[in-house]
Amino acid sequence: MSTVKRQKSKVARKRVYLDHAATTPLDPRVEKVMEPFFTKTFGNPSSIHAEGVTAKKALDSARTSVARALEAHADEIVFTSGGTESNNMAIFGSIPTLANTHGRECLLKDMKPHVVTTNIEHASVLEPFRMLEWQKKIEVTYVPVESSGIVKPEKIITAIRPNTVLVSVMYANNEIGTIQPIRKIGQLLLPIRNSRFILHNSSNEKRYPVFHSDGCQAPLYLNCLVNALGVDLLSLDAHKLYGPKGVGALYVRRGTPIAPTLHGGGQERGLRSTTENVPAIVGFAEALRIGVAERTKESVRIAKLRDHFYSIIRANNGIEAVVNGSMQKGERLPNNLNISLPGVDTEFLTLQLDARGIAVSTKSSCLKDEKSSYVVEALGGGKARSSSSLRFTLGRGTTKKDVEIASKILLESLNT
Repeated sequence: MSTVKRQKSKVARKRVYLDHAATTPLDPRVEKVMEPFFTKTFGNPSSIHAEGVTAKKALDSARTSVARALEAHADEIVFTSGGTESNNMAIFGSIPTLANTHGRECLLKDMKPHVVTTNIEHASVLEPFRMLEWQKKIEVTYVPVESSGIVKPEKIITAIRPNTVLVSVMYANNEIGTIQPIRKIGQLLLPIRNSRFILHNSSNEKRYPVFHSDGCQAPLYLNCLVNALGVDLLSLDAHKLYGPKGVGALYVRRGTPIAPTLHGGGQERGLRSTTENVPAIVGFAEALRIGVAERTKESVRIAKLRDHFYSIIRANNGIEAVVNGSMQKGERLPNNLNISLPGVDTEFLTLQLDARGIAVSTKSSCLKDEKSSYVVEALGGGKARSSSSLRFTLGRGTTKKDVEIASKILLESLNT
């Protein structure tokens, strides 16, 4: 009888969710503002009747709210289905446009459009580049990050060629949480755009190379003001900040040449022709507003919890744990702890933890078929380090008790 009771208590215990980089739960405050747009205010925002006009007003209000959070113009916000589409739009929308607009100059010098990025970008950035490389449409320079998981801005600038049309560097890494020096890169790009880029003519004055950043992991913890960062394109994803899944946005600076990725009715400035998902967009705007408002206080709280969690792991002398990426303040998201446990099968460990009520991950959820993390591998240490990584990402609902329970179960699992 006592055994049955103990088993029941284990099942009934609250699960500890430490995988917020993969997705966050929907904030009840966000759900509340979304609810009317499913059944009561359900009109198509392209319709001219009363229901459509009401939906259009909600859409416009959400766009203005998102723009305000970025200190951008409302007409610079293009709503998408999420971070992957936003990244794909930035790449597939900008590269062909740049190449076509100035193709004559490229052909005269027998050059393909060139792109600069890093070797730890999200798969939704790297895969489009690889595909375009395979099709022999572009050339790409993958700038390696340092052992800290952070790229040196000077290396990005050094990699730029006369025919570089796009620079794409993520703001914060989804696996190891390292923060890239986006503002510094933006500052260093300014004089290059003004003097060195050859695909420039007086009849079509644009700023090249275009600067894109995958900012999907950033808004809850980092300033995302686009002018301060110096970006032309910024990708966002609602489900990374307690909003609904299936919605995101791409900030497109005025004057940045970009081609449509969906053709049809001309919605979203003609860049994404499909009926807008009004409930999700309204929820996204509210989630971003809340995230910005609570950013400073929550960042301090969650960093303390993360550091407490890490201190418990470090205090256990029997466990060899290698931190992946810099732990310096300002160089890592406050909610992220990514460690490698050499010699440990972390895929199996993740399943063990899950069975005991702890949700973590080994790498990006977008790399389910990969046996190791290319992000961790980029830091050095080879497959032994990259195949034994474990990612803990805390969230808004994480408590001190949660991290103490998680650390206790983690250490028990490693010592058995």
